[in-house]
Amino acid sequence: MDEDAEKLYTLARKYILGEGESQSYEKGIPYLQKAADLEHSKAQYNLGILLHQGLGVTQSQEEAFYYFKLALAGGHARSAYMIGCYFAFGYLSLSSYEIAVQFFQQAADSGVADAQYDLGVCLLDGKGINKSEELAVKYFKLASDLGHGDAQYNLGICYYYGIGLPVSEKKALYFLELAAKQGLTKATDAISVITKLAYQGPHAML
Repeated sequence: MDEDAEKLYTLARKYILGEGESQSYEKGIPYLQKAADLEHSKAQYNLGILLHQGLGVTQSQEEAFYYFKLALAGGHARSAYMIGCYFAFGYLSLSSYEIAVQFFQQAADSGVADAQYDLGVCLLDGKGINKSEELAVKYFKLASDLGHGDAQYNLGICYYYGIGLPVSEKKALYFLELAAKQGLTKATDAISVITKLAYQGPHAML
């Protein structure tokens, strides 16, 4: 790794994230840009994120996509996920779940939780890939193990309804509670409904 690029990236983080310095996009982004120009893949990815969101710079999805591609060429796994998002959600008028799934798969196999979750959703819905509830659950589990709240919620729902795995109310509640602890209101609501139904028991229909 280029030591100069790493030093520039470290300086960029200090200002952009306020790590030991007052937070300042104005001071941090020039360092980030210089590191990106020296082919620092993390700098390229993070510059892409700032451009995508319009944080400290003029928003430009075209430039963001350009830097994500550079970062991916440098081996930055999460960049594959972001490129997949461009195809899945129609940024820059790109629209192909088939292509999105390829990038989600690449990132998922590298341990990116968001990619594992979104790949699971594609598998569950049959978007861009053959539908497979069992494989969807596999990727939800991988993402859940990395603390992904939405994946934990989906696992809970899958266990409750027996989607891709055996029904288990106990496991359903376990994963829903994990998701609820992360602030997911839909998980809290699901727990409330399941608990109420369980309390009513066999007399629920009377």
